[in-house]
Amino acid sequence: MPSLSQQIAHHVLAKYVEPARKSRQTMIEVNAGEVHRALGLKNRVASVCTTLESQKFQKESRLFLFRTTGPESGRSTTVSFIYYLEEPGRTSEMSQHDKHRGEKLKALYGISAKTFRELGGGEEFLRRERDWGPDAWERYEAEEDERKRKGAA
Repeated sequence: MPSLSQQIAHHVLAKYVEPARKSRQTMIEVNAGEVHRALGLKNRVASVCTTLESQKFQKESRLFLFRTTGPESGRSTTVSFIYYLEEPGRTSEMSQHDKHRGEKLKALYGISAKTFRELGGGEEFLRRERDWGPDAWERYEAEEDERKRKGAA
């Protein structure tokens, strides 16, 4: 028997995604409460929402989550998920972007590693910062306190 997540994904594909693709729509809106009711679930709204926002579901369904509407908790029958539909055989701009996700962060990590190495390592850098003395704000407060004492005298 398929898992609950698989049942939810299959339902959304059959009732929302495939009909939208056949009619050449580029966006769809899926309401968590409607999916929950259609599957006859009880107290499983959080599972529906988790499945609909999961990267796995989006990737397998060739969808890109554009926006989520509803309460901040993101777990309610009033939550709606608005997706872009990727065209079959064509990689969307967002999918191309996902391929390169993290490359810029990795480059920054390399820069930081080199800098910390030049400073004797991260621990050495932190030790010197701590030994250096008060930070700028603490120095400012100390100077202000000193001025007030001099002014009061």
